Amino acid sequence: MADDKILDLVRLGQTIRSLRLGKGWSLSELAEKSGVSKAYISDLENGNAGKPNIQYVYSVATALDVTLDELLGESKPKPHRVEKRRNEDLPPGLLELQQELNLTAEDVELLADMNFRGHRPRDKEGWRFLLEALRMVSQRPNQK
Repeated sequence: MADDKILDLVRLGQTIRSLRLGKGWSLSELAEKSGVSKAYISDLENGNAGKPNIQYVYSVATALDVTLDELLGESKPKPHRVEKRRNEDLPPGLLELQQELNLTAEDVELLADMNFRGHRPRDKEGWRFLLEALRMVSQRPNQK
């Protein structure tokens, strides 16, 4: 069991390094774009971050233009969509939340592709919880 977690951290680090190098970025550039310290990103890349802070991992994923699922290896990177989803293709509850909060199409697209703890929200309140959690994480100043 412990070996699985070590492998996951190693894979996370390899993925971050691969994506960063694929963009031609140095550690300093990724640190600047993500708001996460160069030392912490280096620790992530080398599998030495202990229990990675999800806020920092999310910030790194956002800077690298991938989802958390993609960064954690839970799904393969998706090609960028040219077309936006039709309303009838949105997960249950997300259209209601979009209309209630007047969310942009970009926000809806971002949410529609997200999972929380391996599952997609099933109703409007689940989507609201995910959106509020993301807003709180993105507004907190980075400490590392």
